[in-house]
Amino acid sequence: MKRFIAITIFIVISQFSCGVGSHAAKSEKHVTFTYDALAAMQPRDIPTYVYVFPPLLSNKGGKPIEKLTPVTSPTGSVSEWKTSSALSMSMKKMIETQLKRGGYETVSFADLVSVKRPYAVLVVSTFYTLPYDVKNEAGEVTDKATLVLIKGALFDGTLDPKTKKDIIKVDGVSKIPIEKNFPDSITRTMEHAYSWFADNSSGIILLD
Repeated sequence: MKRFIAITIFIVISQFSCGVGSHAAKSEKHVTFTYDALAAMQPRDIPTYVYVFPPLLSNKGGKPIEKLTPVTSPTGSVSEWKTSSALSMSMKKMIETQLKRGGYETVSFADLVSVKRPYAVLVVSTFYTLPYDVKNEAGEVTDKATLVLIKGALFDGTLDPKTKKDIIKVDGVSKIPIEKNFPDSITRTMEHAYSWFADNSSGIILLD
């Protein structure tokens, strides 16, 4: 009888421990941002003048899904670029504000093409994904992920791709557990990716 009671108590305690353990593991899931930043030049050597293209919605491979549309001046020349996405245009403004806080001076596209001194303006392109499912080995969706890719390049004054010097790259991804409420994941991922602009480091950061 005593042995039966002992076994029963052990089973109850074991089940309770497993339940607590599973809840603890679940509560320990965090929103994470993983990044890899590379810069081919020292920060002091990177031009302070920057032109920012509107960020483009892309697939997970970094291939753009949306297109840039030229804005023409009364003379017929291209004065700026835009996209049809309100989110993209609002993020362009956010990026410009963030870069200004970092000591950069943003210029218009018209200013960019008028500069004749080679490699005087840093041209920044940004690509991002909508949140997509991340599955575990069992095929279960565990997270939602958002990717951001930043590229910074210098040109010789003609914007000829053959003369381009790629000097900055930042890869960033946010992973949000499916049970988490994390609004504006695209914007927040973009903000954190740009916080490592022109840096040489990599790491994982908790966002909650």
